[in-house]
Parts: sequence; C-alpha cells; structure tokens
Amino acid sequence: MFTLKEAYWKPLLSNVDLVLTPIYLILLFMFFLFIRNILYPEDKLLRKYFMQGLALKFMGAIGVGLVYFFYYKGGDTNSFFNNATVMYGAFGDNVVDFFILLFNGNDYNLPTSEEYMPWMYFRTDDSSYMIGKIAGVFSLFTFNTYLPIALFFAALSFTGVWALFITFADAFPKLKSQFAIATLYIPSVFFWGSGVLKDSVTLACIGWITWSSYNLFIKRDKMISSAIMLVISSYFCLVIKPYIILSFAPSLVFWIFLTYRDRVKLQFLRIMMGPMVVVVSAIAGYFVVNRLGQDFKQYSIQGALKTATSFQGYHTFLAETSNASGYHLGTMDGSTFSIVRNIPAAINVTLFRPYPWETKNPVMLLSALESFALMLLTIRIFYRTGIGRTFRAIGNNATVFFCIFFAMFFGFCVGFTAYNFGALVRYKIPCIPFFVAGLFILNYITEQENVKRLADKKRF
Repeated sequence: MFTLKEAYWKPLLSNVDLVLTPIYLILLFMFFLFIRNILYPEDKLLRKYFMQGLALKFMGAIGVGLVYFFYYKGGDTNSFFNNATVMYGAFGDNVVDFFILLFNGNDYNLPTSEEYMPWMYFRTDDSSYMIGKIAGVFSLFTFNTYLPIALFFAALSFTGVWALFITFADAFPKLKSQFAIATLYIPSVFFWGSGVLKDSVTLACIGWITWSSYNLFIKRDKMISSAIMLVISSYFCLVIKPYIILSFAPSLVFWIFLTYRDRVKLQFLRIMMGPMVVVVSAIAGYFVVNRLGQDFKQYSIQGALKTATSFQGYHTFLAETSNASGYHLGTMDGSTFSIVRNIPAAINVTLFRPYPWETKNPVMLLSALESFALMLLTIRIFYRTGIGRTFRAIGNNATVFFCIFFAMFFGFCVGFTAYNFGALVRYKIPCIPFFVAGLFILNYITEQENVKRLADKKRF
C-alpha cells in the first residue's frame, strides 16, 4: 500500500539511479539511433546533429538532477518527483486509482482524493500538476527512479527542439550548421530544457507548434499530422505556461501574413501590402491575445501588471535580506506607461543579463558568460550589417521578423515579470533559439545582398 513516508521521504537520487541510468541511456540511444537511420539514411550532417543534440539533452537532464540534489537541495524538480512517487504508489495499489489521478486532475471529490491527494505537491496548481502527471507516467517505465525519468523528459524535449531545427533548416537549407548552434548547442537551452521541469515540456511544445504551423500555413504539407501536433502541443503549452502561447500567437500571425506578402511577385504590390499586412496581423494578434487573456486572467495585461508589481516587491525583499539574485527594472506603479517605459530594460535583462559583475553564484556565472557571448554576437552582426540595413532586412523577410519579434516580445514578458536571475535563466529559454536563429538568418541575408551588389557593380 502507498505510504506517507514513501511520498515525502523518497530521495531524489539513490543507488538505484547509478544502476538504472546507464541502462536507460543505452536503450534510449538505441531507440533514437533507429529513428535517425529511418529518417536520415544518407544525410551525414543531419545524422551527426541528431545524435549530438540528443546526447547534450541527456547530459542536461543528468546535470539538472545533480544540481538540484547537491546544490539547491530542493526545488520544483523534487516536488514533481514527489507527485510521480504518489502516482507510482497509486498504480501499485490500484490501477484504477492511477488513471483517476491521471485523467481527472486534482478533483477533491474523487474517491482517491482522501488517500492520495493530501500527499501531492502542487495539487492546487494545474500547470505544475500536469508535469507531475507526466512524470508519473514515465515513472511506470523507470521503476520510479529520478534520473531515468529525467532522461525521458530530455527525450521528449529533444523531439520538439529537433522539430524546430528541421523547420529552420527547411526554410534556409544553407544555414544548417548555424541553426544547430541556435537550437541544439546553446548551454542554457539544452541544460535547463532537459530536466524534470516545466521548461523541458514547454520547449518541446514551442518547437512542435512552430513545425506544425510552418507545415500547415506556409509550406502546405503534412496537413493531418501537423494539425494533430498543433492541437496536442498547444494544449499542453496552454495548461503548463499559457503566456508562451500569448507571446507566440501574434508572432505566428505576423509570420504567416508576411510570408504570403513576400510571395507576391510584383514589388509595387508587396510595398503597398506591407502596411496592410502589419495592420491586419496586429489586429488578429490582438484578438488572439485578448481571447486567451480572458481564459487566463493572470496573463492578461492587467494580470501582468499585478504580477510584475508583486514579483518586484518580493524579489527586491529577497535580494536585500537573503542575498538572492534579484534585479530591478524601475518603479512599477500599475500604469500602462510603466510597462512601455520598461520594455527596453526588460528585453535587455532577458537577452543580455546578468552581466559578469552581477553574478553571486556559479550557476549565475555560467548564465552571465552565455549572455555576454550572445551580446557580442548581436553587436557583431548589427555592426557588420548596419543599423539601417538591419531593420530593412527584418522588415523584408517574414522568418527574420517572426524570430526577432517573438524573441523580443517573449523576452519582454519574462523579463518584466521574473525579477530573479535564477528563475529567468529557465524562463527565457524558449526565445533564445529564435533570437539566435534570427541573427544568423539576418547575417546570411545581408551577406547575399552584398554579393549581389558587388556582382552588379562588376557587371556595369
């Protein structure tokens, strides 16, 4: 029978992890090797990136577990594992109870509530409870052992990240190596997007949403499978982190409308359609966000203001009293002007902070080094391209506009509400691959324009 002691006192890592983790690593590698050989029998570059990206995700999953066990000694991943332990115990006691917990959520009127629900963390939080349920399903295949569960989370996350890579590579085949860097090799993305955390699942969701949207609305290919994946990934993303969808929806609308604008052959019509496309996309994006905001009040504009003001005070207090890694954007007075005023600072903190001198622990230092490298890459590309040509290129290419707009919009949302570098390093990972990919496409486009310009000069 399930016991209270098992729910609360099962350690995150144990000797069982040492035994089972190598076994599951081998099994999962063999499974994905089989998938790779079917999908890419001859493309050596994709075959290499596929297995390297998978290996990095597995490294990240194990690394997150070690960090939470030895460094943080607690945290969300422990609580998700606790939920998995309860569900694993319910499965051993009565399979029906397990499926009630799985499909009916945290309903206190269920017959299983009195026996199991009091021992589950996050029982009143649907988004966190969803991660616990996913971990609970994985626990059935891993003897409820943390690191093997984490490997399954990493594998799930990898499928979405790979879908994102394939989408970009299909749009710009000559930039496969650059897109591999953007999606597979950025340390914070493959590390924090691989453990038993919300971020692993939402990262997979945003990758599949991009892939399915690209196929459905732009490429017009794989319609049935893309529609299914769009519904499934959107559902999980809405349950776990609705604000990601709120940020992605207007970006996606811009991407679709601008893509069809770019397909118009007459340059005069393209120029005339530009302002109309922006207006129509903005209106469509507003209605999508407004509709979602009605269903998820905490992510509406008013909810964001309230959340930001609350987080600002809380994390400022922690920074002053507990040496926590909080940051400050400026005074939040609950007005729309306070949002507009802090847009540049919020985007900057998401993409380029913490600065090296702001670090207070080893985890922050690694994040600071990555942010500094991203800043150097951004400055280098903007300098080589030129400010004027950069903005023209962003406006003239639908995919670049989509990537940069989403990264900026999402970066503002999380930078405006997190107020803690430790949380921000995880929250921001969905936008980082898009921002870096956008930079690489931008650099490629301007280089092609330079080549064409030089060729024209030689011709005349």
